[in-house]
Amino acid sequence: MHLFYAPEITDKIQEHTLSEEESKHCVRVLRLKQGSKVELLNGKGLSAIAEIADDHPKKCRLIILSSEFFPPNKEVHLALAPTKNMDRMEWLVEKATEIGLTKLSFLKCDHNERGQLKLDRLEKIAISAMKQSKRYYLPEISDLVPFQTFLQNNPNGFIGHCYPAEKIPLDSIVDSKVFLIGPEGDFSENEVKLALQNGYQAVSLSDFRLRTETAALISVMKLSLI
Repeated sequence: MHLFYAPEITDKIQEHTLSEEESKHCVRVLRLKQGSKVELLNGKGLSAIAEIADDHPKKCRLIILSSEFFPPNKEVHLALAPTKNMDRMEWLVEKATEIGLTKLSFLKCDHNERGQLKLDRLEKIAISAMKQSKRYYLPEISDLVPFQTFLQNNPNGFIGHCYPAEKIPLDSIVDSKVFLIGPEGDFSENEVKLALQNGYQAVSLSDFRLRTETAALISVMKLSLI
């Protein structure tokens, strides 16, 4: 059954009109007609089965037949400094959403090479990945926030960095807490110190040096399996 994103739906509504973009995909691309059944996801745990009542290519109207709520399993929160090449961040958002990412925070660090983000583009990729993998939750994606501010608002978690230091092995993590991944030039030594002072534990992700997006995906995979 074809899936569509409908963030406005609740378990109380009986009808819904797809957005213009989703209507076009439904009617013109997939060629679905009146009477066809589809599944709707609101990105907040609700799935609904609906039937097309009006196959208008810009305002496809649906009748809700049934709905079911899927409670969240856990929070999988990743916080990282974006790479200079946004293609890598787009790839990460896609794969992390498929794995089970629930929250993505972008950090403004000392060694950042990118100071602006197109969150609407990343959200579209996350929506597509959510539908493709039939996840019931769309990750919350937050804009850049200064590193120190993030630590103050989100104490206690894990941090991956490349400096020689005492680190816990990745396999020893048993709690799903926010995981920090630094920019391509790594966190500054002062940022690592600040993280440790705010209750973070340094984690060894690999015996080898990893790209930012690779380290980030490994951390998401670990947190999603706890």
